[in-house]
Amino acid sequence: MRDTSLDKAKGLLIFLVVFGHILERFIGWNDLSGILLTFIYSFHMPAFILISGLFFKNHKLFEKTLFFIVLAVSFQLLYLGFNLIFIDHQNWLGWVIKPYWILWYLWGMVAWSLLTSLLIKSRYPLLIAILASLGIGLSPFNNYLFSIGRIFVFLPFFVIGAIYGKSFLNTFQKSSYWLWITSASLMILIIALAFLQPNHYWLYGSLSYQQLQMNPLNGIVTRLMLFFLAICGIISLLACASKLPEFFRALGEQTLAIYLLHGFFIIAFSHFAFIATTHPVLNIMCCLVISSMLCIILKARFLSRIIQKNAMNLTQLLLKPIHYFYKR
Repeated sequence: MRDTSLDKAKGLLIFLVVFGHILERFIGWNDLSGILLTFIYSFHMPAFILISGLFFKNHKLFEKTLFFIVLAVSFQLLYLGFNLIFIDHQNWLGWVIKPYWILWYLWGMVAWSLLTSLLIKSRYPLLIAILASLGIGLSPFNNYLFSIGRIFVFLPFFVIGAIYGKSFLNTFQKSSYWLWITSASLMILIIALAFLQPNHYWLYGSLSYQQLQMNPLNGIVTRLMLFFLAICGIISLLACASKLPEFFRALGEQTLAIYLLHGFFIIAFSHFAFIATTHPVLNIMCCLVISSMLCIILKARFLSRIIQKNAMNLTQLLLKPIHYFYKR
C-alpha cells in the first residue's frame, strides 16, 4: 500500500524542482527570486535524495542501476538532439563527460545505490558518507565532471534515507506536535540562511572548495552548516507531509515523467516566450502559474508508463546477453 504522505512530500518536492528551474531560466538569482531560490535549493534535492534512499533495497541491485543508466543515456541523447533545434552546434564531447543539466540525478542514483550497498556492510556507514561528502571538496579536479561533486556531497542524505528513513518518517508522522516541529525547523532554516547568505553555487554541490574560492577549513565548516540546514528543511517537510493538499499527492505518484520531461518545455519556453512584467512579485507569480500548468500536464499517468515500460524493456534486452554469459 502506498504511503500517501510520502507521495505528497515527493509531489511538493518535484513541484519545487520545476518551479526552481523556471525561476532560474526566466528571472535568475536576482532580488526576491534569488531569496526564494536559495530557500528552495537549500533542502529540496537533499530531501528528494533522502526519500529515494528510503526505497533502497539490495535486491536486484544490478538491474535497478542498469535501469537508471538506460534512462540517463537515453535522455542525454534526447536532450542533446532537442537542443540542436535551437543551437547550431553542440559540444558533444563536453556532454559525454558531464550529465546534461537535470540528468545528474540519474547518475547519482546509480552511484548512491552502489555505494550504499557497500557502506551498509561497514560499521559506520553514515560517518563514512559524511567524511566523503566533506572530503570531495578537497579535490584538485573539476568536481562538475561526471557529477562527482554532487554524487558525494549528497551521498549522506541517501544513506540516511536507506538506513534511518523509515523510522525517521514514522517519528514525524505519528507526532501530534507536527505544527511546532514544522514551524521551528523552518524558522531555523530561514534565519540561518539569512545570516549565512551562501553563494548559490554551494547549493548545487558540484564544485570543490578551491573552485568556490574558499580555504579547506572554512569550506568544510560551510558544508557542514548547509548539511544541518538541509536536515532542518527535511524535518519540516516530513512533519507536515500528511497535511499537504491532495494536488501534491497526484504529482508525487508521477514524479519520473515530470522530472524527465519538464526540461524540454523549459528549454522551448525560454526560446519562444518571456516574462514581460517588471514587478518582481508578478514575475514570480507568472513562474508559479507556468510551473503549476506544467506539472498538471506532465502528471498524466500514461507518460510515466511509457517511459518506464520502454526503459525496462531496453534494460531487460541488455540483461539477456549478461545472463547468457553468466550461466555459461
